[in-house]
Amino acid sequence: MIEPTFAPNATTPAALPEVPRPGEKPDDGTGMRVLISLRLHWLMIAFCGTLLGGAGALAAWGLLASKYESYGMLQVSSVPTTLANQNNPQQARTDFLTYLKTLFMLVKSEFVLNAALRDMKDLPTIKSQKNPIKYLDEELVVVWMEGSEVIRITFRGHEPEDAKRIVDAVQKAFIEQVVERKAHEMRDFIVKVEEAQIKIKRILDAKTVKAPVPGAGGAVPVGGVAGPVAGLPPVPGMLPQDVINRLNPSILVNEIVARRRDVEQLPLTINDYKRRQEKLKENLEFIKNAPVPKITEDMIDKDQEVIVAKLRSIQSHREWKSRESNSDPNSPAVLELKYAYEADKKRWEEIRAGKIKTFEGVWRLEEAKKVAAELEEIIRTIQRYQEQLTTAKEALARAEKQLMELPPPADKGNPLLPTKFEDKHPHLTEDSDIQTIDGVYHRLILQQQLLKLEVESPPRVTVLQPGSAPMQKNTKKQVLGTAFAGLMGFVLVALGVIGFETASRRVSSLADVKSAVPVPVVGVIPCVPNATRGGGRDPVKRAATNEAIDKLRAYVSQTWLSRGATTIAITSPIADEGKAFAAFGLASSLAQAGYKTLLVDFDLREPALHAHAGVPNLAGVCELLRAETDMRSAVQFLPSGLHLLPAGKWSDETRQAATGEKLETVIAKMKELYDCVVIHGHAILTVAESVEVARRCEVVLVCARYRETATPLLKRAAERVATMEIPYSGVVYIGATDSEAMC
Repeated sequence: MIEPTFAPNATTPAALPEVPRPGEKPDDGTGMRVLISLRLHWLMIAFCGTLLGGAGALAAWGLLASKYESYGMLQVSSVPTTLANQNNPQQARTDFLTYLKTLFMLVKSEFVLNAALRDMKDLPTIKSQKNPIKYLDEELVVVWMEGSEVIRITFRGHEPEDAKRIVDAVQKAFIEQVVERKAHEMRDFIVKVEEAQIKIKRILDAKTVKAPVPGAGGAVPVGGVAGPVAGLPPVPGMLPQDVINRLNPSILVNEIVARRRDVEQLPLTINDYKRRQEKLKENLEFIKNAPVPKITEDMIDKDQEVIVAKLRSIQSHREWKSRESNSDPNSPAVLELKYAYEADKKRWEEIRAGKIKTFEGVWRLEEAKKVAAELEEIIRTIQRYQEQLTTAKEALARAEKQLMELPPPADKGNPLLPTKFEDKHPHLTEDSDIQTIDGVYHRLILQQQLLKLEVESPPRVTVLQPGSAPMQKNTKKQVLGTAFAGLMGFVLVALGVIGFETASRRVSSLADVKSAVPVPVVGVIPCVPNATRGGGRDPVKRAATNEAIDKLRAYVSQTWLSRGATTIAITSPIADEGKAFAAFGLASSLAQAGYKTLLVDFDLREPALHAHAGVPNLAGVCELLRAETDMRSAVQFLPSGLHLLPAGKWSDETRQAATGEKLETVIAKMKELYDCVVIHGHAILTVAESVEVARRCEVVLVCARYRETATPLLKRAAERVATMEIPYSGVVYIGATDSEAMC
């Protein structure tokens, strides 16, 4: 530290510092301390917060990454479509909801997922899972929109290709394990029906009753199915459709009713979809030709490039009009400025139009894609319904023609439509059990043909759409999470700084000092001692420091020296809190004000005043206490008029002599020779000699340094001074702001 210079004529009395009123609780300034802590450590918060926030943002970006979504669709017919059309449509619709719930369970069943895993076991998404079945059960989403025939299977994952392959594999496994397995079971059942049919025929053959037939000499087989008496051909693998219709005309009637219903309802459905198609086309045209919103134009007008082009156009227009008003409008120079203005204006309009087109094009393209996808789906639906309508019309015409060709029910001459058993077999009695067996046989034949028709019918569940192209969705959550994690890095560092400052409770303002001590603040110096080397060259800071020390000197002289006080001890709670700086400055100011002042360095273990004064630490207080020298030989005279008594050389003998009568004698000699004695003592909370010195002084000043002194230690030091019953005491705050120094 360098020696501060003080104004020789600065003798203006200083204003007394504000003393807290009795019973008034000072403001704790919690909010202010938080702001001060943030201001002091803003660079560390910025650096550490950037590192921590960057790491958190990177982790959040990876953990909250929006997954790729792929979906496939299955179409489930609400009414099973069979060639025989034996199902009751109303009953089928009633069971449709139950059928759908069953499909939900089957899509995510274990045997379906196991079958799907065989086709995707090499996928990274599946390999990384310990339990793939459980993972698929949790991630696969099966949804059915009420009122539709579509089941949507959705999967979300971080790998786009894996998402599509998983959806395709699950769809394929479902068709194989559920839909096709049902067809296999139906074929197996047909085989069992055929076997039962053969058994019944054998029974009928065994019970054949031989009776003479007019015009024939052979036996007549019972059952009416194998011989010419029955009028039936031999048992075939598949009966012709016309034979089936004659055996059971209700099949044909149900077919006609169902097809007529389809012919009546499908045009209405097609017209409804066509109206939706026209509406979507209108939406596309609106998106294509929609006017540019005013908010978009305002935003483009704020673009930097557009603003520059506009300003250039305005400047060209001003130059042209200015030259035109001062000269011939048709002169080459004026025309050149006019052409330049038109070019700049055109350039501005082109840039503005281009940016509007680019910005609007992105929005219009996204909206058009959504509408186009919906329009494409509606077109496919219309085509499917039109194909169904064409098929229904053809089937209706064919069924009506077959119905017209059937013989009337009362035609007993038709061998295919017997009304009574005795009509077919007049030679058999009605109470015979062959009648029952014959009825079972005919029902087996009919059931066999109906089952074959049902197996050949279109499946009720079909793949409407395989896995779609994976797309990322819900990126908003990822962006918000990343931004939040980045901000939390700064918040955590700031909270750590605030927590550290709250725990350490270092002095950060004059309000902290006033709220911590019960004694008045008698001096406020706007200078940090460690910064005086740089600040000493700044005339403004140097003048502010000199003025603050002169105000402290004025208060000390007018308040205490005028009342007979002579010795002033300057201490601090612990070391390195500015007591040497304050002692040297106060003593120098008193000497310049005309007081015969002695500055004593009683910090015998860590002396510092000789460095401030720029003199060697020769014989001093230690030698006086050991009686190795006298006062006149030890005191050094400084150019400013100040007398300095350095600390001298410390020893154990000095420790023993720095108490009691010897210390009293040395201080008494100092009082005899000088008007004022300023003693720079040890830290009052760490060294025992500081208490001995302070008790023998009339005034004790405790120094508190900005960002170095802890508030609890300052309070403890002030309380210790108060318990020693010293006549006068106060606090000197070092390192204050310029506004605080004006109090």
